[in-house]
Amino acid sequence: MNTTRIDIQEPGPTEVNRVATTPVKTETRNTASGLPASKPPQRSPKFLPWLAIAVLVGLGSYVGYRWWQYTQVWVGTDNAYVAGHISQVSARIPGTVTAVLVEENQLVAAGQILARLDPADLKVRREQVRAALAQAEAQVNQARAQVRGQEAGANRTQLEFDRADKLSREANSAISKQEFDNAKAALDAAQAAVAAARSGVTSAEAQVQVAAANLKDVELQLSYTEITAPAAGRIGRKNIEAGNRVQPGQALLALVQPDVWVIANFKETQLTNLRPGQEVTLSVDTFPGHAFAGRVESVAPASGAQFALLPPDNATGNFTKIVQRVPVKIVFDDAAVREFAGRIVPGMSAVVTVSLRN
Repeated sequence: MNTTRIDIQEPGPTEVNRVATTPVKTETRNTASGLPASKPPQRSPKFLPWLAIAVLVGLGSYVGYRWWQYTQVWVGTDNAYVAGHISQVSARIPGTVTAVLVEENQLVAAGQILARLDPADLKVRREQVRAALAQAEAQVNQARAQVRGQEAGANRTQLEFDRADKLSREANSAISKQEFDNAKAALDAAQAAVAAARSGVTSAEAQVQVAAANLKDVELQLSYTEITAPAAGRIGRKNIEAGNRVQPGQALLALVQPDVWVIANFKETQLTNLRPGQEVTLSVDTFPGHAFAGRVESVAPASGAQFALLPPDNATGNFTKIVQRVPVKIVFDDAAVREFAGRIVPGMSAVVTVSLRN
């Protein structure tokens, strides 16, 4: 029988170290099935986006509810502008400018002279009208003298007719029928002459009235040579210089009065509960962060489109529904703008918020 010899060698130091440093893998097995045991399940992070969406929906709902509450109490618009009285000062007669007495942005009082026109031609015409008036008055005096003379002759003729009439009535008539008729004709002629003289007085007096009216007209035209301010305010635009030839109605100066208000163009859907007298909070872009108090004074009787130069015609069939804007006039409280007098001017942009509680 062959035998196999197996030599068992002792491990050397190097192999011992290799065995010592080699990690030993341990495997947990299920004692019942002998299979490896499964790891405990970990919670998935997929639920986090749904939580964020729920938070956002809740926050949006709250904000929407608060905004709905706000719109039930307040309405506002930034389509608002400061407005005021702007007068276009013009000449009432043609003429040549001899002097301009104001400058741009100057404060003026009501009735203050702004410019003067050359009055030379009107002064000559005034002298002519005065002469015509004097002549008409002289004609009136002459006509009145004629009336007095005619009346004296008519009185004498009346006396003669009375004597002739008395004599003609006596039993033994001292005058003939022809003499009586002549006396009657003379009386009629004298009375007609008196009436004609009185008519001449009336005509002469009418000429006096015409001449007097012409004199008043010339005096009025002379007063127009001084162009005055129709109200107190500031000169905003000056289009006049000495030596210019101006015509009636030509815009020479713009006068801006100190009173200002705000025209806010609200959407028609915002006017449901808007009424005159409601309190308003205003802000002007020139003074950011400063709130002005005011109130609604009135609502326009038509939308802004109806006041346009070419209002829309929706009956043509080419129709697009657009929310219309209606102008609302809002006035400042006097105390709110007292310290800003002269600094809030027409044309500035504004933002208004109206309280609907009132």
